Amino acid sequence: MGEKNDAFCAYMEKSDIFADFINGTVFGGRKEVTPEELEAAPAIYHSEKSTGRSGGARGRYRDVAKKRYREGTCCVLAVENQNELHYAMPARCMEYDALDYAGQLRKKRLLHRKKKDLKGSAQFLSGLTPEEKLDPVVTLVFYHGKGKWEACRDLHGMLNFEGENGIFRKYTANYRMNLYTLEDLKEENFATGLRDVIAMMKRSEDKEAMKEYCRKNEKRFQEMEEATYDVISVMINHQKLNGYKEKNRTEGGKVNMCRALDEMMEDSRRDGIRIGEKRGERRGEKRGEKRGEKRGEKNGERRFAALAERLLKDSRTEDLERAVNNEAFRRKLYREYGMR
Repeated sequence: MGEKNDAFCAYMEKSDIFADFINGTVFGGRKEVTPEELEAAPAIYHSEKSTGRSGGARGRYRDVAKKRYREGTCCVLAVENQNELHYAMPARCMEYDALDYAGQLRKKRLLHRKKKDLKGSAQFLSGLTPEEKLDPVVTLVFYHGKGKWEACRDLHGMLNFEGENGIFRKYTANYRMNLYTLEDLKEENFATGLRDVIAMMKRSEDKEAMKEYCRKNEKRFQEMEEATYDVISVMINHQKLNGYKEKNRTEGGKVNMCRALDEMMEDSRRDGIRIGEKRGERRGEKRGEKRGEKRGEKNGERRFAALAERLLKDSRTEDLERAVNNEAFRRKLYREYGMR
């Protein structure tokens, strides 16, 4: 699935985070789902007779799924995380939902077969009594990739209704995907650490905006849950923050992310200046001129410091680290930013 999807799925396994995501997306922040009502649901579905090449059951895997129980009712809630466009997503979600309903039917048939309580040919054929109902299945898709979602949002968008096929459109069942993109979400609709995860993801391309948000919410960022700190580090492409976690732990076992961010950015800035100085010295020595040495030192320092500043502003800390020891990659970045 990729590092970002894996990290976000692991975070969403927590019932309080999952409930908050449902409330913040579907219900605009209203607390319609509570963590206490949720139980883990199967994340893999098997068709009844299909087998893979190895002879094992062929399955389909959901990202995160939970069952919500309230007053004798049950609803299956699932979330699919997407960091990339998926042009077959409506069909994929429809398949997940269909497999869930098929699994519910299979369980009911097996239970009735064991009890031997079905009456009449219609009940035997259906595997259900007239009064029985299936639990509804709701699948949400969360797209947090770069750019807009430019793929289909429903099954009809994937089907070819051109020409002679057009007459069958209104008779073809549609499946509408419940899609939520990062730009759709309002961080104020979330009540857990997910609020800060969403907010930082939305600002991940703007270093100053991230720092400003951190300052405005200093109290939360100074006492951040470790799981929230970890997922933010991955989702904003600053995995280097892991190295600043332990020394920024608070007495309560939480993490001061404000200080960790400041330290990481300051260290990156200093590294950039230090490398610029070294490169300037080497260039000056090569020319063997005192004047060239001074000029090379100053130019090298200024040039690399400027590059480091641009990379940090664009949240490209991994590229900055690579540029420190890779001259060819450094030259490529200079060209990219028009720094001849």
